[in-house]
Amino acid sequence: MMGIVISGRKDGKKFVSMEEYKKQFKEKLKIEPFPGTLNILSDYTRILKKLDGIIINGFVKDGVKYGNVKCFPVKIGKIKAAIIMPEKGDNNYLEIISKYNLREKFLLKDGDEVKIEFLPFVKKRRKYFLECRENDKKGKIRIYYGNPLIDDSLMEGCQEKKGGKVLPSAMVASLLFERDEKESFKKLMKWTKKRYSIMYPPLLIDYGVLKEWQIEIKWNFD
Repeated sequence: MMGIVISGRKDGKKFVSMEEYKKQFKEKLKIEPFPGTLNILSDYTRILKKLDGIIINGFVKDGVKYGNVKCFPVKIGKIKAAIIMPEKGDNNYLEIISKYNLREKFLLKDGDEVKIEFLPFVKKRRKYFLECRENDKKGKIRIYYGNPLIDDSLMEGCQEKKGGKVLPSAMVASLLFERDEKESFKKLMKWTKKRYSIMYPPLLIDYGVLKEWQIEIKWNFD
């Protein structure tokens, strides 16, 4: 995806530098972040706010509650980074962390265009059982996965919802991408097979300007 560099509200440095967040960035993202963020204007901001990512847990410190932060692994050039989105935040831009000062590393200034590539990651996804009826005949039990951008997406293709049940969350290998479905699929499969056992066939979700491959997985103990 492409984004435009902008100046933010200058509060990213404070939160990224907090030890409680830093420890989790290192554990979950393998990034020990530079104290500051690169701020990007992007058409994807609205979509990413609704998608599941890697969750950095909030905490309470000195009587102040700090919220969860949702993250998406990315890279800029060859540099590993992550989009971070405070769940309590109302920013209309994206914040990106890295071990480097990305502005200095790439000699960026406000108004410059930056290419950002999503990387595979593992997330949790809720799974639903629905019983469907077609032409007054009882259908078999089906599993549906919700598209967060579609209202009542679990009803899609189902005339009647009966006995809907939320199952435990499943582990899912995910890759967000923009255009090339085949190459993105190959990249996710290669990454997944090195680490996990695949449980179910891949699922392709189209969010309009952004797409996502999902593969339900389990830990590979072999």
